[in-house]
Amino acid sequence: MRTLPTDNPKVKAFYAHLYDQAGILTKVDGTIYFMADSGDIVEYEPTMANFTTVLGEVAVADTQKIMDTIHGGAAFIATHRQMEVA
Repeated sequence: MRTLPTDNPKVKAFYAHLYDQAGILTKVDGTIYFMADSGDIVEYEPTMANFTTVLGEVAVADTQKIMDTIHGGAAFIATHRQMEVA
């Protein structure tokens, strides 16, 4: 088993959809991989680009989800915003 350093700014992972599968897209040792939510891992090929939607970075998206939950959830936050008066 190999552990990737989490403090390395060069190691990033993104939520993505490849064809009809949701998962995570990341680059390890110069190779891009897609890990589907089902657990399947495939080496990403340039021909897959037209069938890929890259979403938010995993760390940023998960942090936002935690913050939204702590503050009452996305619906509560959206309906309880204070209007700024200019």
